[in-house]
Amino acid sequence: MMVRFLVVALSAFALVAGAFAQTEPADERPVEVMVLGVYHFANPGHDLNNIEVGDVLVPRRQAELDALGKALASFKPTVVATEAQAEPPYLDTRFDDFTPADLAENRNEIAQIGYRVAMLAGVDRVYGIDEQPEGDEPDYFPYGKLSEFAEETGRQAELAEVTDMSALMKKFQQAETTGTIPDVLMLHNGDETLDTVYWDMIKMGEGETQPGAELAAYWFMRNAKIFNKLVQVTKPGDRVLVVYGSGHRAWLTEMVERTTGFELVDPVPYIEMAQETLAETAD
Repeated sequence: MMVRFLVVALSAFALVAGAFAQTEPADERPVEVMVLGVYHFANPGHDLNNIEVGDVLVPRRQAELDALGKALASFKPTVVATEAQAEPPYLDTRFDDFTPADLAENRNEIAQIGYRVAMLAGVDRVYGIDEQPEGDEPDYFPYGKLSEFAEETGRQAELAEVTDMSALMKKFQQAETTGTIPDVLMLHNGDETLDTVYWDMIKMGEGETQPGAELAAYWFMRNAKIFNKLVQVTKPGDRVLVVYGSGHRAWLTEMVERTTGFELVDPVPYIEMAQETLAETAD
């Protein structure tokens, strides 16, 4: 009798456990991430290589951004993350008071692309995931030390060659001057990336003095911290649009591709969608 009771009890437990497992399965859906590399619309001039950007508030550019925004919104993001700074849990509170009318005044790409898409797609989870040094944290781009090293060792010409991206900048400038914003973004998200300069900087060093390697390592650290913030604010099944300076794009896409539970989405088809819309309008 005792054996029969034990068998029945164990069977009942197995049925309950099985039912629980069926009603609360682990969510194994990946976090889909589209990393859109952008340039800075407000011309801050903070990068090693910069282009002159026209006023994105004029009607022509607003029409281009509207086409781009609608194309990106068709990705149906549940999260938008940008190169803005915010305190944990990293919600961008500036988006709370943002309205469509603000697009006529705010030139920043965070607003013109990130907030625009969030409004079009009905996204309420907008995060600022940028990482900047505070307190005892290191300088994530110690270019001054590298420049001093090059001057002290007579390697200024080598450093100038490593950091020279004039050919690519010329392409960007030409597209910005004669093309549309999606045309420029196609270049920023294409095969020619801006990350090669960081790899080539690693060659700059002598003995234990290795400022090029240190710069590359600190730049990787900044991007790794940015990505970790993205991990913190997402959950399985999320569809994320990341709007970030294109100098970060190669690093962030690599991290998405190599991290378990994350899946990379190519932004190029969506940029092409915007180009097609603008071409039809022009006709």
